[in-house]
Amino acid sequence: MVSATAIPNRPPAELYIGGAADEASRLVLGYSEARRRLLEPKGWQVRYFPHYRIPEALAFARAMAGEGRPLGLIGHSWGADGALRLARRLETDVLLIGADPVAKPALPPALWRGRPEAARTLVHVDAVAEARDRSDHVKTMGYLAGGGVHRAWREADHIIPTRLNHWNFAGMMAAKGPDGRSAEDWLASLVAA
Repeated sequence: MVSATAIPNRPPAELYIGGAADEASRLVLGYSEARRRLLEPKGWQVRYFPHYRIPEALAFARAMAGEGRPLGLIGHSWGADGALRLARRLETDVLLIGADPVAKPALPPALWRGRPEAARTLVHVDAVAEARDRSDHVKTMGYLAGGGVHRAWREADHIIPTRLNHWNFAGMMAAKGPDGRSAEDWLASLVAA
């Protein structure tokens, strides 16, 4: 017997947070727009926010959780910092994916905090390029300014090492980890959540 108050399984929501200058480079913005075109006809909700619009992203995440949708938070570079901070403010389980995360400047204790309670699964896609380019130098400057990578990402449930450059967000999302699963595969698992 099904309770009258039970929420039926709803299609998932994906919330993307871009890093510094993403609105110009469109690395995450373009990827999220492609996901939106692919998934919204199936009932999924896909949204993009820049790293400096976390209050708006939080409102969207809470609205999706209120609808009973499984939620994936995906951030790249400084956007992964934003996704982590957003997850710390949620009361619902989320899949948290950081694509080559870089911490924003903050006091050291912020870097030492562990996983957010809401993070049911934490996936860290780590890009260490074989041939460094300008994007990798920008990442290094971000590391120096922000203090590196949050402890939560270093202790992720799943770490997917790649030999990609920092700019290659789409490649990071498709890269297979040691268990054969990619960040995209983890997002597909939201359907069963």
